[in-house]
Amino acid sequence: MKVNFYILFFLPILISVNVSGQNKYIPPDPYTSWDGVTHKSSYQITSPGYMGPNALPVPLVHTGQIKDNPDITLCYEYIIGTGNVTQSTMTRMTVPFENKRIALELNYNPLEFFTMDSATSRLWRTYTGESVTDACLGDFYFGTVVQLIRDHRFLPDLAVSMNCKTASGRGREYSRHTNAPGYYMDLSLGDTYKIGRGSLLSVQWYASGGLMVWQTNLAFYPQDDALLFGAGVNLDLKGWFINQTIRGYSGYMNNGDRPLMYRADLGIKIGHAALILSYEQGFRDYPFHSFQGALCINLPVKTV
Repeated sequence: MKVNFYILFFLPILISVNVSGQNKYIPPDPYTSWDGVTHKSSYQITSPGYMGPNALPVPLVHTGQIKDNPDITLCYEYIIGTGNVTQSTMTRMTVPFENKRIALELNYNPLEFFTMDSATSRLWRTYTGESVTDACLGDFYFGTVVQLIRDHRFLPDLAVSMNCKTASGRGREYSRHTNAPGYYMDLSLGDTYKIGRGSLLSVQWYASGGLMVWQTNLAFYPQDDALLFGAGVNLDLKGWFINQTIRGYSGYMNNGDRPLMYRADLGIKIGHAALILSYEQGFRDYPFHSFQGALCINLPVKTV
């Protein structure tokens, strides 16, 4: 009788714990629960933990300061993850206007080549669940940065930005891109200290915080909202520079939507350009590490 009493007493508690432990933002397994009618994208998890590395990337950290001249960056990236290898190209451009008070930002991922094994394909809930080797187009981002404070005697540089993500990315069936719009906004601040001793010219620190929003395929929860954050430090030396950042965002669904990553850049100055070698490592909800090579060209022209 005592055993039966304990079972009757604790069973509702155990059931409630099990139910509460289930994440309502993760849909059923498409390979065992598909009803034959619902579109397979509804079973996918729209978060960086269950999609390709360029689907919902963590934005680069703004420095609180608009650059003096327009610049364009051409980047190649080799990304490694468990059961997944991605090669992609990236183009970034910044164009300042209004005496460096406003800047236009453009980011485009023109092409992505990828290879994915069947285990990763099933984990990411692709339409087929099979291994695949293919290529797809990436997303296009556009936005603006507004300089609020610059070169103040006591206050750090301060800027606010907003960027929009288009639905240009393809490969939704392989969980490579979301095929849906989104946006992010942030407030960034930073300051630069002139050193001028030996080869060290200056030290710059910067940090940012904001909000990132994107669409999901969940019927009752069509949008995920995440707190965006990041910080970094840049050492400017004669002929080269070293830049390090840590950045991420934290969504409310906790379904792989809380990526955190570290990035290190080594730049070699070549006139009005720089050759940049980078390494990125994901620590949370971003199961990739990558190697990048980029050419950044600073255009010595004046804008309006």
